[in-house]
Amino acid sequence: MSLAVASTVLALVISVVSLVASSVVSARQLQLAHNSNLLPVVVELFRETRQPHFSRAIEYISVELAREHSPEFGYRRLPEEPLRHVRCVSLFYDDVGKLVAHGVVDERLVIGSYGSNIVNMWSVLAPYIYRERELTTKAMIYFEDLAYRAQVRPQARVHTELGLQITPPRPSPTSD
Repeated sequence: MSLAVASTVLALVISVVSLVASSVVSARQLQLAHNSNLLPVVVELFRETRQPHFSRAIEYISVELAREHSPEFGYRRLPEEPLRHVRCVSLFYDDVGKLVAHGVVDERLVIGSYGSNIVNMWSVLAPYIYRERELTTKAMIYFEDLAYRAQVRPQARVHTELGLQITPPRPSPTSD
């Protein structure tokens, strides 16, 4: 092999390595830019679920809604306070479902954080939502999709997939 051919092959190898390295770095920068743009959205989602009104809505739906109100008339005809609770939770999960369905937010982040609650809230609210669909329009389709995703990919499985570890409390030392 002549020196000219060897230098051409070496130049070609260096070019290919440079192209691959540049592509990897560019992809990583694009991912970092994407993540930094999503950070405010994700922080706001977490902030919303920590608000007292959201916790109260979850509690009301879990404990009181079905006991106090039949799904016979859907959810839009509920009295003001129950309607406010239902909308707080269902619209939140419908919006989160939109972000998941469109690939804006990673499904594992949402299900890993809220999976059990999504499934529980859907199981209570589904009769009201389905009745509402019969009476008016197709509502909460993204919430339903999110609930389906959380049912087939349970929160505990997501935690396992992510490799989350547990650290049980250490036994307290006994005094002799």
